[in-house]
Amino acid sequence: MVEAYTDFWKRYIDFKSKSNRTEFWVPVLVHILVIFILSLIGAITFVTGLLVIAIIIFSVIALFLLANIVPMIAITMRRFYDAGRKRMTALMLILITLIGDIIFDIIQIDSLAILMNIITLISTIILIVITLLPTKPTPEAQLKWI
Repeated sequence: MVEAYTDFWKRYIDFKSKSNRTEFWVPVLVHILVIFILSLIGAITFVTGLLVIAIIIFSVIALFLLANIVPMIAITMRRFYDAGRKRMTALMLILITLIGDIIFDIIQIDSLAILMNIITLISTIILIVITLLPTKPTPEAQLKWI
């Protein structure tokens, strides 16, 4: 487990090789756990009136998330390749999710916001399902889009 997490940071700009399910899901779950715990502590400090500490904690969370953008894209692309899918599929799904979330936050028209939320949900589900697929040794010419 520790090896998978350290490997995540060592290969943070490796977009070409492969990553198995353990190498992908260990960092993802560690990051979810860290963000959840820090958010819980930040919320408790905010509610109790320790605003400066809450601001510091939420700033640390924001920096942590920013530091993880490129490594998470890289590991997702490697995981897609390992599952027999094209790397560009991962990048397109990530972009659709991010752009959909941004448009959802900006749009004031309810029906369009709901549509963007549905598109984002579908692309997120596809990302999760493909990252859960087992390793499939596939030649470059036979990789699937989805």
